[in-house]
Amino acid sequence: MLLLQAASVPAWVGPTMAVSLVFIALAFIVIAVATALAARQAAHEMRQLAHVIETLRGDLAPALGAVQAVSGEGQRLAALVGNETEELVRASRQLREGVRERIANLEAIYEVLEEEVEETALDLAVTLRRFRGGAGWFGRIRWLLGGRRRR
Repeated sequence: MLLLQAASVPAWVGPTMAVSLVFIALAFIVIAVATALAARQAAHEMRQLAHVIETLRGDLAPALGAVQAVSGEGQRLAALVGNETEELVRASRQLREGVRERIANLEAIYEVLEEEVEETALDLAVTLRRFRGGAGWFGRIRWLLGGRRRR
């Protein structure tokens, strides 16, 4: 019984299927044309982008060269500043060491000078005391005139 039912297909099914297949084929053709147009447009955009990139690369080459030159000059300047700074530090260190030595020498001189001043002050005090403690002015005058002193 099943076989009999399958054999009796209505007459409208065949033409409907044929029309559906035509619509499906047309849809695939439209999809293929749209895809081809999109691919063509994408290829055109890619060519324009490649041209813009090539132009940009040409414009940037001198700028990049200038940046590299400035960078090299900056590195040279940084090295020069570093060397000068090292020399300044070295000179400052030598100056500090020299000042320390001079201060040590100056302190030694001040100590010697202080001792000499103290000795001179003591000698002066002793001399003044002897002069005052002698016989006074009267005794000195008499001594200068040739008189002798009594004890």
